[in-house]
Amino acid sequence: MANNVYELRPKAADSEKITINLGYVDLGQIDLLVQEGFYSNCTDFIRTAIRNQLDRHNDAVRKSVERHQLDLGLRHYGRQDLEAAQAAGEMLR
Repeated sequence: MANNVYELRPKAADSEKITINLGYVDLGQIDLLVQEGFYSNCTDFIRTAIRNQLDRHNDAVRKSVERHQLDLGLRHYGRQDLEAAQAAGEMLR
């Protein structure tokens, strides 16, 4: 019966692999932290570092997402809207 099972659609990956180049000193420090038990492996350290940076820049990411939202249809801008955008230095598209 197991021979009749076919995968209809490949499962989407939960993560994506990237390649980074690190200097010997940085890599040695990461290895030392792993050996001392601060992290389970190098990947755990790198993921934690990336998450910390993303948390640190959370406001910038949120503002960028807000700026890049797509509005479909017509939008009416009044004088106050245009003056507020100009005062904020925003570019309207």
